[in-house]
Amino acid sequence: MNWWLRLLRRSRLEEQLDREVSDHLERHAADLIARSYTPAEARRLARLALGGPEQVKEQCRDAQGTRWLEDLWQDLRYALRTLRKKPGFTITALLTLGLGTGAVSTAFTLANTLFLRELPVDRPERLLVVQATRRHGQRPGWVSYPDYVHFRDHARALQSLAAHYSTAPLFVTANNQSKELNGAVVSANFFPLLGLQPSLGRFFRPDEDAVPDRDRVAVLSDSLWRNWFGASPSALGASLKINGVSFTVIGVAPATFRGVTVSPNELYIPLMMAGAGYRWCTDSLAADCTILEMIGRLSEGRSVEESRAEAATLLPPSWAAAPEGENTGVTVFRARGALHPDLTRGEQIRFVEVLSAVAAALLLVCCVNLAGLLLARHSARTREFAIRASLGAASPRLMRHLMIEPVLLAAGGGGLGLLFSLFLTGALNTAFYSFDVEGHPLFYDFAPEPRVILWVAAITICAGFLTAFIPALRFLGADAAEFLKRESSAISARPRLGRWLAAAQAAAAVALVAVAGLLLASARSLVSGTNFEASHIALMRLRPRLLKYPAARAQAFLHRAIERLQSTPGVESVSMVGNGAVVVGGGAPVALPRWPATQSFECGYIEIGPRYFETLRTPLLSGREFDLHDTAQSPPVAIVSQALSQRLWAGGTAMGATLLVDGRPHRVVGVAADIALQSRGEPLQPYVYVPFWQNPLQLDARLAVRVAGDPAAMLAVLARQVNAVDPDVPIAETITLPFQMAGAVRSGRVTGSFVSYAAVLAILLSGIGLYGTLAFSVSRRGREIGIRLAVGARPGEVLSMVVREGMTIIAAGAGVGIVLAFAATRAIRHLLYGSGSAEAQTYAAAALMVACVGLLAAWFPARRASRVAPVSALRQE
Repeated sequence: MNWWLRLLRRSRLEEQLDREVSDHLERHAADLIARSYTPAEARRLARLALGGPEQVKEQCRDAQGTRWLEDLWQDLRYALRTLRKKPGFTITALLTLGLGTGAVSTAFTLANTLFLRELPVDRPERLLVVQATRRHGQRPGWVSYPDYVHFRDHARALQSLAAHYSTAPLFVTANNQSKELNGAVVSANFFPLLGLQPSLGRFFRPDEDAVPDRDRVAVLSDSLWRNWFGASPSALGASLKINGVSFTVIGVAPATFRGVTVSPNELYIPLMMAGAGYRWCTDSLAADCTILEMIGRLSEGRSVEESRAEAATLLPPSWAAAPEGENTGVTVFRARGALHPDLTRGEQIRFVEVLSAVAAALLLVCCVNLAGLLLARHSARTREFAIRASLGAASPRLMRHLMIEPVLLAAGGGGLGLLFSLFLTGALNTAFYSFDVEGHPLFYDFAPEPRVILWVAAITICAGFLTAFIPALRFLGADAAEFLKRESSAISARPRLGRWLAAAQAAAAVALVAVAGLLLASARSLVSGTNFEASHIALMRLRPRLLKYPAARAQAFLHRAIERLQSTPGVESVSMVGNGAVVVGGGAPVALPRWPATQSFECGYIEIGPRYFETLRTPLLSGREFDLHDTAQSPPVAIVSQALSQRLWAGGTAMGATLLVDGRPHRVVGVAADIALQSRGEPLQPYVYVPFWQNPLQLDARLAVRVAGDPAAMLAVLARQVNAVDPDVPIAETITLPFQMAGAVRSGRVTGSFVSYAAVLAILLSGIGLYGTLAFSVSRRGREIGIRLAVGARPGEVLSMVVREGMTIIAAGAGVGIVLAFAATRAIRHLLYGSGSAEAQTYAAAALMVACVGLLAAWFPARRASRVAPVSALRQE
């Protein structure tokens, strides 16, 4: 602290030092005068004895321990003045580092949001997720109400344990408005466990969550309260219908709370009212209805590891008799990050690793580019540094002088990078993270947190030192006297290090452009469809089950709705599926009749309606489609995909064969072409299709409607046609098939967009780097070029010489870049779809694109070199 006080009081300390030195001189001179010396001789001898006032002051300043700070402050001011004098270089360097650190900051923000961000509740670090696991820990699982009660009553490492079903589809009617909303079924201790206080009214009492179907009370989210009730206190006590059941509003959740998953909840009802929020189980509170997730608060003095070890010993007895692959264990982890992601945690980790690698590569390209600019900038000042060294400047002082400027640029670039990151994360959030594959809203909080800012600051400072280190060593390693002697007779100067740096930038640019092209083409091929055509298909989901329609009434409604849609102008065909997404479906075990039970395997499974393959434009290789005669009263039939046909009947025919689907025999009546939905790193998924109308318990349907025009524009028309049949039935997930398919490859599209940003910037930096290298080379080789022109070289020959040098650099970099692209392609196979037949063309196109930019960057210095006047060049020192 005394150092800073000395710096802040520097003028006062300097005055005091002057007085002390003067007083010392006067006292010593007075002693000499007392010894009979004359005053003039006494003052002279006193100064000789003291050693010179200025030298004494310097020694005193060194003794104070602030000299290094004063030198640093002096170097800072000098660096700032130097940067201000070169605004073009300064702005270019700041933008280069800003765009690079912006990518790093974006990758860190995504990682923080997906894995580290805590819930906006009281003491979030004590919250734990208690999660069942399936397939022996490979997939997450859910628990039933009896399972939850078992864990709640026996867990001692947890202060409290709550249950919630946070993706409940609730068809809500209130204030003359009707809409399907995302809600949550929660236990009464859910809000107290999170430490939340209602902004209006109250939360559920324990007695309101004690008796099934008795207490019909609801808590609104802040957004629903404001949008539907105008933020009026009169909302308390208001009545609303949820899936046809009347509820009374008792409270409003705080505005900062949107739920514990990325699917924001608009409404909360007690766990004992689960029957109103979940209609796919006969009894939503029964042991065979596994729909609940669990969240707990750790007891004081207990650790996550202790809770995990305890939970492993608390498995419900019923799990021992669970089917193979069902709930096989339990895991406990901190409640942070995206708690309900579309991907598994391992897939998200790989996704963030790819983004981080791309961001690191881009930042390295930025550092290399800035190092090349600094190399050229320092080369113009080599004589200055050589003279400084010859006059006695120490190497540490010169090193600090060379490195402080890039560190300042890195600090400024880091600040710009955080601003760029706000724009990038906002764009990614709007484009990819606002809705799920079914059109439901999502909420990912990408606001920067202090730890992200600290990470970016550390990375930025490290980048600044890395950028400055190579050029600094390049110049400090040279002998000053030898350089001054060599410079006077040098004719040509060829910046070899600058060429290597330019080639490295070209290599990175080619690799990034190739990877971006592959990712974007891959996502586009899946969205457009392989063996299906998605571009003109509108989707909607009809849910009579939510209103407890009996099976006969629900299926009669679906028949009439399809007939009305088929007669709508602009509609070409209509079909439906009963489970899962339209082209993805679900899964079911399949086997041949003579196989043992253990030989069956999991296969893709979709219940489809008539004209399904016609609507999707999927070729039928043999056999027929299902029709209205395939009902619950007719023999069970199935259509298999080509992959399943080849697996089960290789060398034979599937037509007419019998296939066991979930243990039930079906006769194969058709073979369809494979709809490829798997990435290149996964095997092709075989599929079996069964008739929708042969399942008498199927009450809900996802409709696929092929239209002649824009499917998005037809959604409102189609919804009105369905409402005309029965206005009470909820219509949800009104989206287009391309939108749904795009959501299915969100990771690949995010990565492709991110890599495209990096590729565009890398190409730009590659061009700037090559231009800077050649421009510096031309400026330093003025005498050589003048001699060439003086002895008869034509301007065109000089132009081609410089262009050839530039293209040689680009060609070398492009060759390395293609090798890097090939290696990167192998690393991201899990994000690529379709065949890899066009990879070579993509690599060639990337190299050609970078070569074109390089040719343009080389043209301008070459053109300037060809116009050098020989006489002027020869007169240069």
